[in-house]
Amino acid sequence: MYLPRRPAKAKMSGAALMVMLVIMVMGISAVLINSLSASRLKHARQKTTSSALAQAKEALVSYAITYGDTHAGQVHGYLPCPDIDGKDISGSPAEGSTKLSCGVKNVSSMGRLPWKTLELPALRDGDGECLWYAVSGTYKHNPKTDLMNLDNSGLFEILDTSDATIAQNVVAVVFAPGSALGSQNRSHDGAAPVCGGNYTASNYLDNAFVSSIANAISQFHLGASAQMNNQMIFITRDDIFNAIMRRSDFTDPARNPLRRMAQKAAECIADYGRRNNAGMADKRLPWPGALLSPVEDYWTSGNYDDESGLLSGRLPFRVNASDAATSNMITSPHYQLKSDGSNCPGVPEWPAYYPWWANWKDHLFYALADNFKPGSGSAACGICLTVNGAGAYAAVVIFAGKKIDSQVRASGTDHLNFANYLEGHNFTNHPNASGNSDYQSGAETGSFNDVLYCIKPDLTVTPC
Repeated sequence: MYLPRRPAKAKMSGAALMVMLVIMVMGISAVLINSLSASRLKHARQKTTSSALAQAKEALVSYAITYGDTHAGQVHGYLPCPDIDGKDISGSPAEGSTKLSCGVKNVSSMGRLPWKTLELPALRDGDGECLWYAVSGTYKHNPKTDLMNLDNSGLFEILDTSDATIAQNVVAVVFAPGSALGSQNRSHDGAAPVCGGNYTASNYLDNAFVSSIANAISQFHLGASAQMNNQMIFITRDDIFNAIMRRSDFTDPARNPLRRMAQKAAECIADYGRRNNAGMADKRLPWPGALLSPVEDYWTSGNYDDESGLLSGRLPFRVNASDAATSNMITSPHYQLKSDGSNCPGVPEWPAYYPWWANWKDHLFYALADNFKPGSGSAACGICLTVNGAGAYAAVVIFAGKKIDSQVRASGTDHLNFANYLEGHNFTNHPNASGNSDYQSGAETGSFNDVLYCIKPDLTVTPC
């Protein structure tokens, strides 16, 4: 049978088609390979950035929760100042080190992460840039804020790209700058030989700056856009204090420094009764303290002043009104809880606990029995206090724990409202007008966490 032969032209067209098909496949493969390579590169960069940010956060939290261990006479919670210019106080090179002081009290600060102070390598993001860092003015280590405790507000807020709030009470933010955008100039100025570049924040951070006003809120946006490619990780107040409260000494009631401080403060108040000029038979104790306007008075130790006639209030620091009635051995300016312990010599440990009192003083409350008041007390139990309906106590010192239920401790007014600290009878029996009120003690629950120390008629102190 005769079969016609295909024309040469048709054979050539088929071959060309095959060649074109091979080229197309190779092109598509190249695009896929390049896409996969770019994806892998992007993933690797993101992994590097995420790891660096996580390491920085872990190191900063660790610094804060051990601050009192590494800085004698201080409490936990403080964060380091940033590396602002790569120099120490004398002007010598000190890249990666915290500044000894950064700005004004309660004013936030921004610079590079002090990696050397945190005992880290120079952490870099996926684009090879060293990390930057902002610290709330209320958490920086110098100059320090007035009260460092779990109610201390952070001055940063984190927003998404639509300006919705993601987080408040943020105390620190760590930034990964990413690649330069627009007119950002990252030329080397010689101040950062390890990290390179310069210390001008706007050359690295996109629309991120901190307020120069004390206690002012600064906001940072989380999320990428055409105008922002920074990535960040942030630390909240709860990140710091939840970690502090998990420390082994804080979970052990016998070693908890706050409970120990509250007991020693009660012992200092009891020691006042041993130093009245009439002798050991006169065991009258100081009046409690009341805080008045301005509302910021709760920050300052000297404003914890006793008030004649008051039978419950805050634990007094200054007891001049009491001294006028009892002629105590205390000298002017009548600071019973003085930092050196000279006015409560019966409690030699007090200087070690004073820093805890100075920062947590707004959490301490005090109720006084009528028979032990300075004015006309008899210093023997006729009208005395009880706890859970039992006992006979000259006074009760109450340590208020973290806020619970509807308690709010944001504004100065909040801090002057005892309902935001005390629960149960400990609040409802204030102001203890009769001097024989019943107070409440018990295990911590979701609605109660006050801790009580009782001063007995013989002026010994016991948990109650």
